[in-house]
Amino acid sequence: MENQLCLFSFEEILNASTTGFIVCCVPSGKGDIDSGNMSCVFINPTAQKLTGITESTGLTQRSIFGEHINLNTLDVSGSLDFKFEKSGVWCRITKSSLGGLFLYTLNDISVEKQHEVKLSHFQKLSAEAEETMEFGSWIWDLKTSQFEWTEGMYKLMGYRSEDLPLSKLDSSTFKKNIHPDDLEMITGKLRNILSYTDTYVLEFRIIAEDGEEKHLYVKGHNTIDEITGHPISVGTAFNVSMLREIQRELEQKVSDLNTSNADLEQFAYVASHDLQEPLRKIVSFGERLDTRSKDSLDEENHLYLDRILSSSRRMQNMINNLLEFSRVTSTSKLFEPTDLNEVLKVTLSDLEVSIQNSKAKIEVDKMPVIDGNQTQLSQLFLNLISNSLKFTKQNVDPVISIKLSDVPETEVIKRKLVGNQQYIKITVKDNGIGFSNENASRIFTIFQRLRGRSEYEGAGIGLSVCKKVVEGHHGIIEAYGIPDQGAVFEIILPVNQN
Repeated sequence: MENQLCLFSFEEILNASTTGFIVCCVPSGKGDIDSGNMSCVFINPTAQKLTGITESTGLTQRSIFGEHINLNTLDVSGSLDFKFEKSGVWCRITKSSLGGLFLYTLNDISVEKQHEVKLSHFQKLSAEAEETMEFGSWIWDLKTSQFEWTEGMYKLMGYRSEDLPLSKLDSSTFKKNIHPDDLEMITGKLRNILSYTDTYVLEFRIIAEDGEEKHLYVKGHNTIDEITGHPISVGTAFNVSMLREIQRELEQKVSDLNTSNADLEQFAYVASHDLQEPLRKIVSFGERLDTRSKDSLDEENHLYLDRILSSSRRMQNMINNLLEFSRVTSTSKLFEPTDLNEVLKVTLSDLEVSIQNSKAKIEVDKMPVIDGNQTQLSQLFLNLISNSLKFTKQNVDPVISIKLSDVPETEVIKRKLVGNQQYIKITVKDNGIGFSNENASRIFTIFQRLRGRSEYEGAGIGLSVCKKVVEGHHGIIEAYGIPDQGAVFEIILPVNQN
């Protein structure tokens, strides 16, 4: 082995090294080694590549390192990270004294510097995200009670990182800012933090150092520090104060709206109910007057009386429809297994006379049992079938089909229905006068009529009742029409009400 080593000179070994070596000496008669004018007596190929030097003769320390290097720092610390202008390479330079000579060792740290730059950018982005989204993260050493906070956590708690170094950060610092009303609850939960095997969530209030009260939403988990072996808890705290304020406002508005709706429903019911009696009297006495004075009234007065009776009866129908609409809104949403076959059987029985008089043909698929309110579902089918029987074409026998189909998962997603739920689709189709699809959005609006009262009777409430019933069952109802060819109503209902 010694013989093999003797085959290579020391200079040859240095020239073959992947580490850069530069040897300088103080020129004869000059004792100032900080002048940068030391002569280069040796530079290996690696050092030439790292520094970008192509000509090695007549080199000085300053010509190699350039004017911008801080030689004093290198002299004091013995080491310096430096980027050479010519090559653009980052090197870690170390300086050693060899008697009257000085050895500079150069190691390429470009990859390390790239990682540092990326880390710096990432830290900057993280800090900006924390500031924008108002959150911060922390690591809690459960053995030593020491904390580490990100910059965002300092801001959440109202501190500056320079005023509260890591050495002063511990669990007592954190607890100091917890709102007094939440302190006991949070302290109890933190006391048992080691028992949390899964991700844990805490929500509480703090009073930051600047006096601002904040709602924090904390999500964390426990693990083991790979370096110390200590159990640690890692978590992130979000400032949800604005969300909680919005939530409170929404809850108050919902409460106010519910109260207002209840008052309106009660008013509609009472007003409609109280109007019934005087209208009944108007109609009753009007009919008596019509009977007794039929021969004594002239044609003009008889016309007036007919119009009074006609308007009174129309008002009665409107009030009855309003009462029906009010009952749909106010009826308790108690759902129970409901056989739709029985619902349709009873509905068709109620409409038997109208069906016979119009010579209508009704085609009905076998229906399932679903969770529903039987009374309201009866109203749904009664109004839909009555609508088809009403808007028929002259000299054409009505044909009404009530078909059942499944709702595929793709349609559930497309219509943004609740997933993991079975739905059915009921299609009610007729061959009546139809309507333009431009009016489809209006057809379910209360008191909206697509045809004049002189052509077809009705108050424009029936389909509004249908919409309320379907939506009360967490479903969807849509209408499609073709003028003079018929109308189609599609109802999608969940099988189970969860």
